[in-house]
Amino acid sequence: MAVTVGANPFRPSFGTTPTVVAGRESLVANVGLSLREGPGSPYRFTLISGARGAGKTVLLNLLEDEARTAAWRVIRVPASRDPITELRDVDLPRLRHALDGTAPRRTITGGSIAGVGSIATEVTQPTAPAESLRTRLREVCTLLKELGSGLFLPLDELQSATPEDLHQLTDAIQDLVRDELPVALAVAGLPFEIAELLDLPGTTFLRRAMPIQLGPLPDDEVARTLAATAATSGRRFTPEALGRAVAACAGYAYLIQVVGSIAWTIADGETIEHAAVDQALPLVRERIGMQVHQPALRGLPEREREYLEAMISLGTPTATGQVAELLGLPANQQSTYRRRLIERGLIRAAGYGHVDFGLPYLGEHLRRQG
Repeated sequence: MAVTVGANPFRPSFGTTPTVVAGRESLVANVGLSLREGPGSPYRFTLISGARGAGKTVLLNLLEDEARTAAWRVIRVPASRDPITELRDVDLPRLRHALDGTAPRRTITGGSIAGVGSIATEVTQPTAPAESLRTRLREVCTLLKELGSGLFLPLDELQSATPEDLHQLTDAIQDLVRDELPVALAVAGLPFEIAELLDLPGTTFLRRAMPIQLGPLPDDEVARTLAATAATSGRRFTPEALGRAVAACAGYAYLIQVVGSIAWTIADGETIEHAAVDQALPLVRERIGMQVHQPALRGLPEREREYLEAMISLGTPTATGQVAELLGLPANQQSTYRRRLIERGLIRAAGYGHVDFGLPYLGEHLRRQG
């Protein structure tokens, strides 16, 4: 009996929660437990770091869902030019109104008897809370505590927030924590952004947050996710095709969706054959180059780019001593560039004294760029 094949179940776009999520169950469960457990539970404050496409935004989406399941309210910290003002003057007042019923009220300001004149009304707002972010957060969290709930604040796009924004936010949250009010914060960013956040004055409170580093997924988890996602549409990978697709993904969360989506589209019938995966690979490399490599390399200092080019010349894994020799760098200066590139997620340690590229196909992309 023929199986009806549905729509493409893979979602190769940033920030969209996949049909089947790979390998995040334990993290989500720990955060959910922390919200129910009470003040002081470590996963109430998390710092999620990883390379572009590692699944940071998807994990935030899952944590938001988990918070709602725990009957917590969610307000996303806006990725705008002035997130503190938007949070203080729009998002928190809106939630407060929903909680305590202080919606705008229409008041009669004038009137008349029929045949004499008309009735005039005007909309009046409830008395506005004080303009301090700390005060408005405290008011909302106090109301939520009375309801047996709490406030979950996810912050994505860390690079869009200024040091002053981050200082105001963390200072206000720390004040709530001291009084055991129900608040949780999850921050997602590239490794170097998280490192810079922890170095900012006024954010030392976050050094006690739970660090979550999203690295490569194990092959068995990648295989499970590819197969389970395809199955939701009535298609299946052949064993050989699945093996090739897993190898092409290199443990990278975003590539699971890209490889799966393109191979699924090329395939014909109820199975995804190895030929479909092979045909997909050039398109996969092109897409990750445009959507991951180019943004990751944008604004890279010249010396750090030269470091990457030296790795291409020497081959990977690359001995850091050879990089220093090729570029004419003293050992301490080589170590500085190595550290910065690791924090950007562009390279990774590959055994003692060696490094490799931190993003799949990055070396090929750099070679093509010349």
